Amino acid sequence: MEFSFSKLIGEVKLILINPKGFWVEKKESAESQQLWIYYLLPIALAGALAVFIGEFFKRTDFFIQFPLLKAFREVLLFVLQYFISVFFTKELMKTFGAEKNVALARKLVVYSMTPMLLVSIITGLFPFLYVVDILGIYSFYLFWVGAKELLTFPENKEHSYILITIVVNFFIFSFLSIFLSKLLLSF
Repeated sequence: MEFSFSKLIGEVKLILINPKGFWVEKKESAESQQLWIYYLLPIALAGALAVFIGEFFKRTDFFIQFPLLKAFREVLLFVLQYFISVFFTKELMKTFGAEKNVALARKLVVYSMTPMLLVSIITGLFPFLYVVDILGIYSFYLFWVGAKELLTFPENKEHSYILITIVVNFFIFSFLSIFLSKLLLSF
């Protein structure tokens, strides 16, 4: 798998506009090992660049250190979110009776993070549009549709798995965001 900007844009469009068709297409694909490098990292770096620009021009002193730290925090937040969420998504699969599949967990996590990543680009560039953060909730819907399409659970455990995994991932994101913000402000 190699990086292609046009492929990245196409995947982002498809998952946002037609999530069910996207997940059907991704169900059979074998790529998952380096998804975070070819999908998550470019979007997170774009978000970091947007945060840097937004913070740099918002400041009156034009010091570069704080915008750089905020940009680094943005990338670190999403990379840590990805790895921790993949772990919990995979572990919860077994708890609810599905087969533990790290490849499917990677796909579910990285692609369902797309709205949060895109919203971070917008709010990074224009910090006064923080209300747009609410659009990140679309990530939950993408995860729900993806889990229903990719995973098979016994009996009626599917909805419980999806809800608990969404809540766990939400708390992971919240904790990381608060922790990294506090860490940033301590510098």
